[in-house]
Amino acid sequence: MKNILIASVLIISALVLFFSCSDENLSDNGITEGDSRLQVKSVAVYNSGSGSEGGTISEFVNGDTIGLYLPEYRRGYPFPYSARENYRWHLSEPVFLSSEPTRLFAYYPFRIKEHAYLWDKHVNVEHTTQTDYMHGKAIFDYIASDQPYAYIRMIHVLALIQFQFVKNGYPHDCSLMRVSISNSGGVKHLPGSGKLDLESGNIVETAEYDRAATITPRNMNFFTPPASEKDFARVLVMPIDPVKNHGDIYFEFVIDGRVYTWPMEAGTHWQAGMKYTYRVEMVAMARSVKDSGSPAQINVVLTQTSNNE
Repeated sequence: MKNILIASVLIISALVLFFSCSDENLSDNGITEGDSRLQVKSVAVYNSGSGSEGGTISEFVNGDTIGLYLPEYRRGYPFPYSARENYRWHLSEPVFLSSEPTRLFAYYPFRIKEHAYLWDKHVNVEHTTQTDYMHGKAIFDYIASDQPYAYIRMIHVLALIQFQFVKNGYPHDCSLMRVSISNSGGVKHLPGSGKLDLESGNIVETAEYDRAATITPRNMNFFTPPASEKDFARVLVMPIDPVKNHGDIYFEFVIDGRVYTWPMEAGTHWQAGMKYTYRVEMVAMARSVKDSGSPAQINVVLTQTSNNE
């Protein structure tokens, strides 16, 4: 019995010591029992319902991960991340909030190899891989111990260029093999990559002007009648200021193995997060389309039908 009592006293003493040490650690870190932990409650992709927003992702699903940036957070690493599992968002590490407010910004996608040890508020973006990059922030002005729940709204970073192809009785397969958006030789207007500022959402330090935005569809043919929007060919592209000269940027289409190009007009510009729609028609140069037996006798005619600004 005596041994049992001694063991019980030792266990109780150890527990008291453990909790005392835990409280001391909290105090050493400037964290009190009254502080709250950050909880990411929802992450939504912005959609005003007007159809003007451009991107390929409309909602997040289990397995998606977003990076976070808390500029005023001083109690730990200001670049945690949050993953969606079982329909909830889980933080990579606890974020203890005090009464001091901090802003919260977010970005997608989070890549562990690239973003695990960020020290700067910039992340790389590009259009070569056709990744739908997004930037966001908490819908309230700040988070703090009295407001620990974060509701985040994300917007698309790149512009979306989409094409409706019209066959017009063209007698061949109309197999769309490639769509590219490029600078003309020597022109440095459309960048292939840049750095996203996690506070402002702007792209800075743009570079790689020789990298086109390109898609290579599989089994994509023209529709008769013309396709509805869900079947349009879509290309994500870096935003650009108004084009200075006619033809500085051009579209290139490979249809049935033949290359067609279309120079963009001066003044064309594509804003971040916006969607721009073009109608591409197969038109005979001389005779009727049905009488044109050779693709060489066919022109591509392009019309911008909507810029959704």
